[in-house]
Order: sequence, then structure tokens, then C-alpha cells
Amino acid sequence: MKRPFIYIHMLTSLDGKIWGEFTKLPEEAAAAPFFKEIGFTKKYWKTDANLSGTNTALNDYTYHKEPDLNPDAEPVPEGDFIAVKDAEFYSFVLDRKGILGYQNNELFYAGIHSHFVDVITESVSNEYKDFLRRKNVSYIICGKNDIDFELLFEKMVDLFGVKVLSVAGGGTLNWTFLRRGYVDEVGFVMIPGADGSTSTPQVFMTKEGLNEQIPVSFDFVEVKVDDASGALWLHYKVKKVWQKDEWIKEFGLGPKDFVAADNSGK
Repeated sequence: MKRPFIYIHMLTSLDGKIWGEFTKLPEEAAAAPFFKEIGFTKKYWKTDANLSGTNTALNDYTYHKEPDLNPDAEPVPEGDFIAVKDAEFYSFVLDRKGILGYQNNELFYAGIHSHFVDVITESVSNEYKDFLRRKNVSYIICGKNDIDFELLFEKMVDLFGVKVLSVAGGGTLNWTFLRRGYVDEVGFVMIPGADGSTSTPQVFMTKEGLNEQIPVSFDFVEVKVDDASGALWLHYKVKKVWQKDEWIKEFGLGPKDFVAADNSGK
């Protein structure tokens, strides 16, 4: 499979959350420069692009605005649309149904101008593709009704020259990529704060019918402390993605009795 080197880079609370009340803490704001330095200055990864899910884009890029569709739009040319071929950086966004109301064609973040590339399917309407063209937002068609990730990776490499990709998704996207064996490394900037929520998204989340809660193990690479904020950067390589059948054969399902297994008689 042709794909870029892929890493996950996330800002989290101590209890593994990526969104919620903890984001209002001054500790979160204090850790932001450290998070940006790690993930966006090419000091650790020579990153060409990032990938976000639909929910991230709705909340952080388009702010739930509706796309300005023209029902009388002329048929657009078939195939992909590449508006900018030599961008400083690319932000790929998963938009399976074509719902994102972009206001412009780029994101400015961490000192980088990043051109949007909307990742759509064949099911997306002509009106929406016309909207993207009017906004000068690139789009690539990857799959019939659902995103074909292997085709997406191939187009990233062939059409945009992406060699290193940062995944900044929600928990479901992150876990799906891990379970499918797409991810090479993960890194978390963990702030000294938590909110204990049970209803906000965490770094990795299963979704019925999409992925499974079969573990993935990692090898430690490094840890760095940000003295200014007290945040930690935890950096790991993916060690093993357990397949369901081998996991059940080796360990069965359900947690083990930690006390009896590890501390009996000690």
C-alpha cells in the first residue's frame, strides 16, 4: 500500500480527553506553544499535511456554517479538482457527504498557511462540488459512498507529494487508523489538568461497526517536559496491532484480575 508516514499528534487532559471543560484552563493555553512547536515546526517530523475528521472541521474550521449551494449550477468536470498545486502545507478534511461550509480555502495555524483539500465520495452532489470550486477549495474523490482510505493515501502521495502526514482527528478516526495499521507513531501533549467528564471525546474511541476494542501496543521513544506549562510530550512508535483472532487465542476477552495475576504472594 502506497501511503505517507503517518503520526497522531494530540493535545489532551490528564484523563485522556481531547475536548471539554478542561480546554478553558489556563494550563491548556500555556501548553499551546509547546504543542505547536512539537507538531508544526518540522523540528521532530517533516510534516507536509494533516488530516482531520468531519466533526473537527465543523467545530474548528467551518463553525457549522452551511455551504452556499447553487441548485442551478452547471455540471462540473469529472474527477478531482486541485486548486493549489504548490501549497506550503495541506489540510485534508474527511467530508464523506459534502456538508462543510468553507468560508475560504485555507487555514492559518501555528504560523502556517494550509490549503484545504476536501475528501469526498462519488455520492456528493454536483452542487456541492460547484461550491468547492467557487471557494477554490481542492477536492479529491475517494470511494463510492464511504471513504476509501487506501485510495486517499495514494492520491495524497501522487497528486500532492505528501510524505509525512499528521492525523489530528477525533477519537474514532484516530482509533480507526490505529486498528487498520496505518499509523507509525503517536504523540500526546498532556496538560496538567482534567475535568472527569464521561461524555466528551477521548484520544481513542471505538465505534460499533467501524472498529474494535482490541488493543494496540507501543514502544516508548521519548518524553519531554515543558517547564513553562508543566505539560508532558509522550512519544511512541506503534509496536503491534493485535488482530482479533490472535488476541482471543492468546488472552481471551475481558480484563484480567490484576491483583490475583500480578501481586499474589508478593
